[in-house]
Parts: sequence; C-alpha cells; structure tokens
Amino acid sequence: MTVATAIMNSRQKSRPRGFTLIELLTVIATIAILAALLLPVLSKAKIKAQRTACLSNLRQLGFAWVMYKDDNSGFLTESYPVNRSGDGVNPEVWVQGDMTKADQSGNADLIRQGKLFAYNQSVPLYHCPTDKGVTIDGQLVPTLRSYSMNCFMGARDPNLGPLPSTATGYVDFYAKDSDVPLPSQTWVMLEEDNRSINDGFFLTDPAAGIWFDFPAISVDRHNYSYALDFADGHSEIWRYTDARTFQVGASKTEQPGNMDLARLAHATATKK
Repeated sequence: MTVATAIMNSRQKSRPRGFTLIELLTVIATIAILAALLLPVLSKAKIKAQRTACLSNLRQLGFAWVMYKDDNSGFLTESYPVNRSGDGVNPEVWVQGDMTKADQSGNADLIRQGKLFAYNQSVPLYHCPTDKGVTIDGQLVPTLRSYSMNCFMGARDPNLGPLPSTATGYVDFYAKDSDVPLPSQTWVMLEEDNRSINDGFFLTDPAAGIWFDFPAISVDRHNYSYALDFADGHSEIWRYTDARTFQVGASKTEQPGNMDLARLAHATATKK
C-alpha cells in the first residue's frame, strides 16, 4: 500500500456519516408527534389569555360604571340610546355608536362621547381580543366595541313602557344604585355576539322565553363562553350548558325553557 492510498483510506474512514433515510423519517415523525401534543396545550393557553384580557376589560369598564354613579349621587349611567324626544342620540348614554353601521363601527369618537369614557380613557378597553367584527353588506367589518349594557340599567322615559314587551310585571328600569336589590347577582355589561350587537343596549327577556339579543356564542369567542360584569364590581365567565343555545344565530330566537337563557334572565331584572 502506498502512502497516498493510506492517506485516502484514512480520510474516508474519518469522514462523518450522514443520516440514513430511516433515521431522518424517525426524526420527522418524532417532531410531528411532539407538535401534535403541544398544539392543543398552546391553543388552550391562547384561549385562556384572551379570556383573561376580555374579563379585565369588563372589570375596568365596571369600575368606570361605579365611579360614574358615585359622582352622580347614585344615579346610573343610561343604557337606552335614544333621547327622550325620540329623534336623536341620548346624550346621557354610556356609549354611542351602532356596530351594524359601517360609518359608526370603527368611529372611536362615538366611544369617547359616552358617559363612561371620562373614567377610563382607553378605546381598546371596549373591544374583546377575539372579536373579529361584524358582517355588513356581505363584508367583514372590524368593530371597536364588543360589549353592551343591561337594558334595565339607567333611567329612561317611563312612557316608553316595558322594554322588551315581555317585561310586563318586572321593574321598568334601575335609575339609581339603591334600586338594584341584589348587586352581586345583577349584571351590568356583557360580551355580545357579533351577530347580535348593534347599539350598546342589550335587550334581555326577563321572562326567559326569547333571545332578543344574545351573548357571544362561538368557538372563536372563548370556546363557547362569555364575560359579564356585575353591579357590585366583580366579573365572571359564564359557560353554556344547554345544547339548544348553540343553535342560536339570530336575534329574537324563541327558546322557552333554555337553562342558559333562564340564568341570564334571572340576573337581569327583578319583579315589581
């Protein structure tokens, strides 16, 4: 053997061996398995983070609601969006703007003109991170507001009669904080579904027969749950338990006996 041959053989023996096809496929399969295990965990973590952010938004709006009534001798900011003459916007309403109108859904000035904005001057506070917007004329339009207020909160013209029409036998509205008999069990604001939201006035049937408006009901919105703020200042996440709720896709859906609707109705208003 010559010296040159010996050197060549030595180099060939010391050359690093590459992966075989089987080894490469084994590595790829291992990575795929790890990804399959981790993705659900990451997805749950994302849902939890978004839910926490939404709950924080409502809690801060709830603090603003409390500060407003403390500054106004216990009188509550109004939820009814129309003025007393019925021909314009109510200047005392908690927030302005109709999310079904393209010229209003993204108008931050309408949020700033609401009575609560002075107590926390953050426009993003009014928007849930999971809210992708509303469909207007077949197009998805981003919106600035995801939350609405209990229609029984704040005074309005008593000549309007019961709102909704099924509220006969219930209080007309809560004008002052002292009018709310169970603050810890009465909700003030909640996260409304993008197929239901319009103005900031959430119409609930206290008799629990009809979804006039409805909270967020979507896998994209906290995996079929929604956030609420209560009159005592605390906030909660409510999950749906009645299978019929998942069939709701439009306002004024009749579902008497629905446990989710009954739960919301019970926390909305009290009988006279």
